Amino acid sequence: MSGIEGLWPHNISPNQLAVLERKLVLWLRSQNFNSELTSHSLQNKSSEELQSLMLSATFAGCDFLEFRIMSKNVVEANTEDLLDLANIAGLNPTKDFAGAKFNGVNLCGVDLSGVNLYAAYLRGADLSDADLSEANLSQVNLGGADLSGALLSNANLTDANLYRVSLALANLSGANLSGANLSNANLSNANLSNANLSNANLSNANLSNAGLVLTNLKGTNFQHTKVEKARLWHDASLSEGMKQNLISRGVVFEND
Repeated sequence: MSGIEGLWPHNISPNQLAVLERKLVLWLRSQNFNSELTSHSLQNKSSEELQSLMLSATFAGCDFLEFRIMSKNVVEANTEDLLDLANIAGLNPTKDFAGAKFNGVNLCGVDLSGVNLYAAYLRGADLSDADLSEANLSQVNLGGADLSGALLSNANLTDANLYRVSLALANLSGANLSGANLSNANLSNANLSNANLSNANLSNANLSNAGLVLTNLKGTNFQHTKVEKARLWHDASLSEGMKQNLISRGVVFEND
């Protein structure tokens, strides 16, 4: 969608594109030229559909001048920091990032603690060493993203898509991952103490050397999961049969 109707160049960075696309979606919604439009429906529209809506907005008398000035400022900004770009665009991360398309963005080491990314798309994003503690990541799509070393303590990741995500060395203590899809994810050496993994899908995931003390594992799918030297407590809401199965595969159950 870059370069849509000449609002910005085709060769901008993924971070600039993500911010401009999100601002455009919210701007179109704010114009009130079509009562049926919502931020969610706009975010899911194709480039061609957005172009058509922009033409409709123009015919309805909407003025794009302010948006064009903002777009120019984002494109010419001497920064790749997504939060700085969002500030230039007038976006508020605590509310404007929910449902956003941030695929492939670079958020390495960025402080996103407490941010609302509910149902956002972050496929292939670099979030290594980022601070996402207390963040709302419920129903987020992080497929293939890099969150190695990230801080996710007490984050809400319920029903999140974490397929093939790298969470090696990540801190997920106290995080809610109930119903999350973690199939094929790398959780080696991750801290999952006191986390909620009930009904999560960990099939084909790598949990080797991970810490799962006081973790809720009720209904968790461990099919073909690598669990060598993963550390669990006996009271993990697991059946006796599942405990014995995991022990035979290399899990270490520590005393309460």
